[in-house]
Amino acid sequence: MKVESFRELLDWTSGYHRHLSNCLAHCARHQPDDRCQMLLNYLSDKEMQLSTEVFGFRQIGEDKALNTWCTEHLDRHPLLVGAACDDAFASMSTAEIITEVENQHQKIILLYQNLYDRSHPPKMQELLAEVRDLEQQAARQMVQGANRLEDI
Repeated sequence: MKVESFRELLDWTSGYHRHLSNCLAHCARHQPDDRCQMLLNYLSDKEMQLSTEVFGFRQIGEDKALNTWCTEHLDRHPLLVGAACDDAFASMSTAEIITEVENQHQKIILLYQNLYDRSHPPKMQELLAEVRDLEQQAARQMVQGANRLEDI
């Protein structure tokens, strides 16, 4: 998917979370460890919820901000590749799963932070900050929930 505007970046981000959610759910069915299965299903649900929330920014964002181009930044910092799910999560431990999902979120947070640092229109900065903050909050909640599962 060629991403040129912030609207398309929101579509990509939402799609990335949806893809990760589907991958986690798929791997949960093939994971032999019950605790890992529960974690993968929990994270899958959270990723799907995040996908919906990110997509919602398209409804509340101002058209001028949503139509702002971000190609210059994306040319220098390519998006994560939405590779096919290869069952990698099915063979990971809970700690490895948490680390990998957290790493994925950190890359997205960094992307939005970099765009925020380079954008000038106030409405664009506001929207970028809101998405970045949502990503940070969701990542924290997922890690906290996953750590609670470890305590069980």
